[in-house]
Amino acid sequence: MRYSTVIKYGHRTLTLVLLLLVVCFAFYHYSQSNAYDDRLYASKQLNENTWLYITQYQGGNATVSDVFRYYLSGEYSEDPLKAVKEMKPFLTADTGTATVTKIGRLLTVRVKGKVYNFTNSVMYLSKGNAVFPVIELYASGTE
Repeated sequence: MRYSTVIKYGHRTLTLVLLLLVVCFAFYHYSQSNAYDDRLYASKQLNENTWLYITQYQGGNATVSDVFRYYLSGEYSEDPLKAVKEMKPFLTADTGTATVTKIGRLLTVRVKGKVYNFTNSVMYLSKGNAVFPVIELYASGTE
């Protein structure tokens, strides 16, 4: 009888510890996915259905380098900063002067500086149509 009581309380304790781990992991994941503290640095129309929005991180100080995030989207009539906070950037770099051109589906990005993050898997809506651009990245060292 005592053996089954120990098993029962051990099982309950283990279940509570595992539940606590899952809750802590979910909280950590949620806290890491909050929107960035960015300001709109620049916006540029690349062609008739594609806009480039560049944001700059404003939470840094003298020891934190500049961080610029590049987003692709259709045109926004409202504040584009609200819209890009819900999107993921396709490029994160230390410069806001990357040259971005778009011809058809081909998007060419030329960056001089550090590239922190890049993905060529981008999809956005423009005038109700899904657009999947092909992205080429040319990066050279720091300026």
